[in-house]
Parts: sequence; C-alpha cells; structure tokens
Amino acid sequence: MQQKRKKRTSSQRQVNIDFTGRFLTSFGGTASLISRFISKINFRDFIENHFPIAEISNNSTGIYSKIISFFITILNGGNRFAHMNLLNSDIEVFQKCFQVKRLPKAATSLTRFWNKFNRRSLNEKLLDMCIKFCRNILYQTNIREDSLRFDSTVLTRYGNQEGAKRGYNPAKRGRPSHQPQIAFLGSGFTVNMWNRSGNISSGNGIIDFFDQTISYLRKIKITRILADSGFYLIDFISHLEENGFEYMISAKIFPILQKKIYAITNWQKVTDGIEVSEFMFQHISGDWYKDRRYIVIRQEIKKRPKASGKQLNIFSILGEEPSYRHQLLITNNTIDDPYTVWNYYKPRANDENIIENLKDGFGFDAFNIDNFWATEAVLMTICLIFHNLFLYLMKYIVNPEHSRQKLRTFRMKFLIVPGILGKDGKVDVLRLGIGNKTFRNKFKNLLNSIENIKLNLNCNAVQYNYF
Repeated sequence: MQQKRKKRTSSQRQVNIDFTGRFLTSFGGTASLISRFISKINFRDFIENHFPIAEISNNSTGIYSKIISFFITILNGGNRFAHMNLLNSDIEVFQKCFQVKRLPKAATSLTRFWNKFNRRSLNEKLLDMCIKFCRNILYQTNIREDSLRFDSTVLTRYGNQEGAKRGYNPAKRGRPSHQPQIAFLGSGFTVNMWNRSGNISSGNGIIDFFDQTISYLRKIKITRILADSGFYLIDFISHLEENGFEYMISAKIFPILQKKIYAITNWQKVTDGIEVSEFMFQHISGDWYKDRRYIVIRQEIKKRPKASGKQLNIFSILGEEPSYRHQLLITNNTIDDPYTVWNYYKPRANDENIIENLKDGFGFDAFNIDNFWATEAVLMTICLIFHNLFLYLMKYIVNPEHSRQKLRTFRMKFLIVPGILGKDGKVDVLRLGIGNKTFRNKFKNLLNSIENIKLNLNCNAVQYNYF
C-alpha cells in the first residue's frame, strides 16, 4: 500500500534586519531632478550675486547652502524649520548632487540666518532681488502681456510673533494672524508680496501695493486688473480709472445692491441654470461721484448645487425661497457683453488654488519667526522664488498641458524615489530605484528636458535690453 506523502510546511521567516553605511536617500527625485534643474538655470550664481545678506564667518556654510537647504526641506514635505533635521540621514547625497561642500544640519542655522532680516530696508532689498528673479523668468518665457490679480490670505499664528493680531480669521476665530497681500499674473507667476498685521482689511494699502507692482512689471502690458470683494474700494477703483486700467472687481452685495438685483427683469440665459444681466449704480457716498457698470451672474441652486455666489437676504425678508446664488462684478469695461466680462473674471479663481498650494505644499502658513521682518523675508522667498521655480518647472518641463499640478502631488509622483549614491570609476553616481520601465522612461525624459532648458537667471540681455 502506497504511503501518503507528508505535506511540506514552509515556515515563513521574517526578513532579517541589518544596516549599511552607504549613502541612501528616500528623495532621489529631489536629489536628481531638482539639482539638475537649478544647476541648469544658474540659480546658485543668481543667489550669490544678488542676495542682500553677506556672511563672512569662516565657519558659515554660506548663503546658497542655507537657501538650498530651506528649498529641499520644503520640497520634501517639511513645513517647520525643525523638519530640516529629517534630511540629516540623506545629507551626503544632497551635498553631492547640489554641489555644496556642507549643508546646515540644525534648524537654528536657518532661524539665525533669517533673523538677520531685522529691518525694513533689508526686506526692500530682498524684494528687489525677488522681482529681478521674476522678471528674468517672465522675459525669457516670452510673457509680454497678462492680467494682474490681487488677493490676500490669513495665516493663523500660535505664538507671540510680531504683527500677529486678532482680526478676520474664518478658520480660527479669535486667533492672531498675519494677512499677506499677494499679486499674481494670469499665467500663475507671483510678482509681489507684502506681509501685514492680521487686524487690517484685505484692501489696506492696495494703492501703494498696486503702484509698486506696476513699476516692477514695467514693459509687460497689463490687459486688465482682477480682484475679489476685499478690494471693492472706491479709492482703488478711482485710482485704476485715473491711470487707464481696465478692471473687474467682485462687489460686496450690500442690501441696496440686493434690491437692484431683485428688481432686474431682463435676465439673459447663458446655459441651463446660468443667467446674466447688468445695471448702472452709484453709491450715495460723495466719493462715488458717478454711475458705474455692474455685472450680475445668477446660478440656479437646484440645477447647479455647487455654484459659487451669495444667496440674497432680501428673499428671506420677503418670505420667498431663495433659488439662486448671485455674483456681482463692478467694471469699467463698456464694450463687452456681461457674459464675456464674467469669462474674463472667472480665471481669477485660480489664485485661490495658488494660495492653497502655497499653504499646503510650501508651508506658507507654517514657517514663521518672532521677528516680523524675518517672517516677511521667509514668506517672500517662498512666494516669489520657490513657487515661481516650481511653476516654471511644471509649465515648461513636467506637464505643460496641466501645469496646475500641486507640489504635494508632484512630490508623491517624482520626488519620493529611493536612491543610492555610489561610484562609476571616479565619477559619483546616484542610482535610482525605479523598477517600472514606463516610469523609468518618463523620468529619463524629464532629465533630458531639463538639459534642454534655455532659462538663464543671469542672462545680461534681460537686464540691458528689456529693463
């Protein structure tokens, strides 16, 4: 009788744990893609030639080393200065790839560095450098005309930072905050930023901010000015009219304007659930010395439940059920029909996405220092340099057709890639752990595209022929 075979039982053993002294990184994409990118555009020369702070200590790691360390921390997901300590295990890889002798290892190295910006005059010099950086990009990407947008945002603070005051803070009511004011181009580039105390209105100082921004842009033709309701101010509107700028500004729907909207009978249907109209109106205040054109957009709630806008309170007063959300614009455009004017204004919504990306991806709302001017210097660098570097990379290298991809998404796709630093003869080699052939080919294409970049931040032609 044939004996039954005994079933072999395979014991599942855990993988052994051991250690290696070789130089590894979890952020091979940052070490490869970003280092190649900033090297190709001569970012190092630009920082070392234009940064308004000088370091003379023999023990200093250098200005460029600190800026790069800060940039790497943000790219890899850090949103606190202390998060740069997470890079210490990868530091040899980054030092080789970014071609710096020594990167700072302690967060205090960065905070001491930014605290050197302790007065307004230094921040003005830093802003001049940031604007020069922006203009170099704009010129070499052939942006000759664009719309100019303005917005502000609330940055909640949890310490005793200078300028952090209680004011409008919808997310954390009663908490102190800063409220930066930002200027954007329609192409997505940020072109100016001021930090401000949290207890002021959105439009505070907008005329000076506007004039400074226009002076920086110089030969770029501004097609129109777009802004949200925080900038619905007669002083600003009059200033734009006096200087010959076309504007579309979201108007605050005061009760008197609600009555005007309620009285409209000549609505023009655009598509199912959307109608537009217009009217002329002048506020009672003497500053509003003439009638101005208002564009009204209403969207039916049942057909477009996610539509933006405001439900008019007047319906509740009259005992009627509000069935529409309304949006109101003031404009000095007297040529185009209401729907066309609305289409001009609609892309301004992308500014909110940029602000969200600054906060969510770049730590714009988290990096701060007790000194007000130091905090502004940090925010300036993030907003006007790091963000514009990333945007250029997305628009012209990574994904020109869908350049609004956020840093968090880009980080997960391309920056978090395992890598090991080794040698090929006497040459340093970063070997990336990419097994998928399709993704490997895509990564190679990105590296090849970076090698073909024409952008040069130190191009003399920009300085002499354009500005």
